[in-house]
Amino acid sequence: MADLFIHPATKQRLDAYVRDMPQSLAFAGPEGVGLSASVSYLATALNTKPMYVLPEKDEKTDLEKGVITVDVIRRLYAQTKTVEKGTRLIVIDYAERMGVQAQNAFLKLLEEPGENTHFILLTHAVSKLLPTIRSRVQLLEVKPVLKEQSEELLQELKVTDPQKKAQLLFIANGLPALLTRLAHDDAAFEVRAQLIRDARTYLQGSPYERLKVAVSFKDDRQKALTMLLDAMKLLQSSLKTGQNPDHVKMIDSLLAIYERVAANGNVRLQLASIVA
Repeated sequence: MADLFIHPATKQRLDAYVRDMPQSLAFAGPEGVGLSASVSYLATALNTKPMYVLPEKDEKTDLEKGVITVDVIRRLYAQTKTVEKGTRLIVIDYAERMGVQAQNAFLKLLEEPGENTHFILLTHAVSKLLPTIRSRVQLLEVKPVLKEQSEELLQELKVTDPQKKAQLLFIANGLPALLTRLAHDDAAFEVRAQLIRDARTYLQGSPYERLKVAVSFKDDRQKALTMLLDAMKLLQSSLKTGQNPDHVKMIDSLLAIYERVAANGNVRLQLASIVA
């Protein structure tokens, strides 16, 4: 079996599923944690090939903006009625993008599964699944991998530059799928590295520089949220070398801003609210 980067506790749970496979599972975890790696590990152990159901837009797969509609679930329903030898593993990726109608349609599949058919929902937001679905699946919280596993992965990816390695570990320590993507995609890595530089300026720059950062994010809520998370991580890193009451207060302020931006508050005004 290929060496997949999976937290030991997660792998232990997967091994238990191999011995006694539940009819329906949900794998949950942060973006980049490698939910699909857990599926691959399980599928290999069960000697089967998973069938993925992916979000669509205009009847084409679209992982960025696509959704899983009731029509997609109806097609899946027809597919599950075909006879197939061996274990059939059906994976609903980005399951949180199923609307209420699609989830209700999928619920019928959970209640009337085909022979030897097992479902795995992959989600980064399990709370968006209907309670009726959550009650019918066994939930596995996929843990971020250990730091030594992240470092081993970077070695395999041949990341040798110390500065880039440190940046990648800051951005995506514990998240093997994200580490792999950023190590291979220089443009995506530069975008994330710039967000860290913006976060540092937002914390340490002059009032004018900090206000410029606030204004630069006014039209991109998601990037603003990521920058705020980076700023909080920078402050948390500094706290490891000693308690600083000002840093603790700043983290509290940034968390409040993050929550207001996430709740559709005006991005520029919220970011500018702590610029002295």
